[in-house]
Amino acid sequence: MYCTEDPPYADAVNYHEITEFFIAWLRKNPPPPFDQWTWDSRRELAIKGSGDDFRRGMVDAYKAMTEQMPDNGMQCVMFVQTDPNVWSDMVSIFWAAGLQVVGAWYIATETTSELKKGGYVQGTVILMLRKRPAGDRPGFKQRILPAVKREVDEQIKQMLHLNSETEAKMGAPVFNDSDLQMAGYAAALKVLTGFTSIGGEDVTSFALRPRRQGETTVVDEIVGQAAETANGILVPDGLDAETWGAINGIQRFYLRMLDMETTGASKLDNYQNFAKAFRVADYAAIMASIKPNAARLKTVTEFKPRDLTERTELGPTPLGALIIALQEFLADKEPEAVMANLREAVTDYLGLRPKLIDMAQFIAAKARQAETRRAAEAIAGRMRNQRLQ
Repeated sequence: MYCTEDPPYADAVNYHEITEFFIAWLRKNPPPPFDQWTWDSRRELAIKGSGDDFRRGMVDAYKAMTEQMPDNGMQCVMFVQTDPNVWSDMVSIFWAAGLQVVGAWYIATETTSELKKGGYVQGTVILMLRKRPAGDRPGFKQRILPAVKREVDEQIKQMLHLNSETEAKMGAPVFNDSDLQMAGYAAALKVLTGFTSIGGEDVTSFALRPRRQGETTVVDEIVGQAAETANGILVPDGLDAETWGAINGIQRFYLRMLDMETTGASKLDNYQNFAKAFRVADYAAIMASIKPNAARLKTVTEFKPRDLTERTELGPTPLGALIIALQEFLADKEPEAVMANLREAVTDYLGLRPKLIDMAQFIAAKARQAETRRAAEAIAGRMRNQRLQ
């Protein structure tokens, strides 16, 4: 048995409504053999919404398919989601249904064009599932995390290799950073669904247990680790890997999206998904626009003093101090005073100076405004040649 399905993930797709659209056209005079069909969307049976009821409905549906398939049967699931919480739910659903992900591929299904404006998906994760083998395979977080990291590493590196080959032959890569991040989630599913218990708890009981508000489960932690692993590998072009490894959170988000904007990225969901991956509390605070198809970061000159105080996410960071230095330089403040202020603002300035130089050079290469690029290059040069007592 080979079954292909595209599940109703949370509230993203209301398949019963889509079915009713086609029923309206076909039910009056359907051609053979469709004239023998029951032309009804069965709206009352549709799996809708999110939360515990959604997960239980999905478990029931997948368990029914699993019971009907032979031991050598396979299910192919087409899945499109970049929300880590929904990926955590999919782990629980497959687990409780007695399924194991044995293969995961990311397929580029859409290309960007002027005719396509909106929240359309650019790629789909293809998951291949089999019945989970009989027998116990207990899993513990200390054992699972290294296995997830290895699987994510392998998946991302394969895709980056394909990107390099495609760019060399066609002039452009096939996968963007969001695609690669989603592939990391799929790789995590492949590892997780092979276990029959986690932390001593049976996976079916774990999957069906109602979520408590604000709860972070061990599965959430592991899926989050998959995202962090993927993002750790995906160093923005032009930034040193050591710099990327030394920063986190809001700094990674700003530099990542600054790099993506140079390729024309402007879809709000890209910013939202990376904000979740980098655990940014308030990404909108550093956005100049949050329009669905015209989102963009604030430029250096668009940051207000209140955006860079100690009470904000960005303000206390080395990148925040660098942005203030750039603003002062652009305001024709004495260069010596600018550099003195930067040195005073950054804790462990001596240790972080190579990272600050790297970030300044990155901004010099990526910023849209020519004056900002010149200021960033000047500050990088002054830090490089600075005599420190």
